[in-house]
This record gives sequence, structure tokens and C-alpha cells, in this order.
Amino acid sequence: MQIDFQIAGRDVQYFRDPMVGTAEIRTPDGSIQIDSPLGLSTHFSLQLKKEKTVMLYGHAITVEKVRPLWFGGLRPARYRVFVDGVLQAEASGY
Repeated sequence: MQIDFQIAGRDVQYFRDPMVGTAEIRTPDGSIQIDSPLGLSTHFSLQLKKEKTVMLYGHAITVEKVRPLWFGGLRPARYRVFVDGVLQAEASGY
């Protein structure tokens, strides 16, 4: 899963590897890890909605993941990326 967007004219990418559960924000300057494959909550969670917020270039980036109620791990989830509370991008996938 990959979502591309821009912050202050800079290309930024949200990337999630569905096999190991790693999620990160990638920039030309480096990457910021959001979910670690070593964290238990990365793989097992009963919550349908998860939000993670990080600061980048002086802006708050919030990644929201909403998974379906029935068979949530087997169906695509909806991802939305907010920058300072404004929706920048959204996609659906694993």
C-alpha cells in the first residue's frame, strides 16, 4: 500500500508493507516509522479505527486506518492521510 501526497511542495509517501505490518512516512530526507513489525498491536487489534500522528516539516500528519467489521483482516482497509486536519489523500488496500 502506497499513498503519495505533498507537504509544503515536498513529495511525501505513506508506505505500508502488508506482509510484516511495517508502516512509515517516507520523504527525500529519510523515513519515520509509524508501526513496527515487533509491536503486538500492529498485528492484533480489535479496534476498527486506528489513528497515528507524527510531526513532519512543522506539520501534523495523521494517518487514519479504518477496517471493515466482518473479516477485517481479510478485506481491504480504508486509509486517509490528513495534514494539519485537512484531508490530503485516501486509498483502499491492504
